[in-house]
Amino acid sequence: MLTVALSLLLLAAPAAAHDTKEYTMLLKEDGVTPDGVSSGVLVSTDSLFFYNVDSREEVIHRVLIDADGDGEFEGVDDMATVWLSPSCELDENGDKVDPNCEVTELVLLGPSNGLLPGNISMLHQIDHNQSLTESAFTVSFSADQHTVLDNLPTGSEEGQSGGNDLFVLVLMVSLVGIVTLLPRLMDSTKDE
Repeated sequence: MLTVALSLLLLAAPAAAHDTKEYTMLLKEDGVTPDGVSSGVLVSTDSLFFYNVDSREEVIHRVLIDADGDGEFEGVDDMATVWLSPSCELDENGDKVDPNCEVTELVLLGPSNGLLPGNISMLHQIDHNQSLTESAFTVSFSADQHTVLDNLPTGSEEGQSGGNDLFVLVLMVSLVGIVTLLPRLMDSTKDE
């Protein structure tokens, strides 16, 4: 019983972590949906998942990313997705006829990909029948910071006192159980 009680107390300790997520950005005839990401939604371990859902014939989309924040989208430090098609033709084996054809692309947000936390300007390009249209949007993300709590449990002294009281109560009940059961066990072993 003591072991179970201690295990439950250890499992109740708070844990803080961020599950990485892929934030879907739909590339449509009328632009990107959503048309930006405000701060507080994404962190540097998340990714943007660009997906071309524009079903018009002969239309391709791409996103240019101003990684260095200089207002230019095709500089040395900037990046872009490949041109994304609405679908890729498959052969009889289910393989792409054109190995360069892509419908989606994943872009990792973070320094390892040349993107620093903050506001990142992006440019959505649509090439339809060799006519290019562009629309700008902004994605904001912050650093993924985890804090380690050294003095668990946290909270006021009253809250810590309540946790200690529970622990003492569990210990007392366990000791009473041991004191009650031990003589009976001793007597039953003498009779055998």
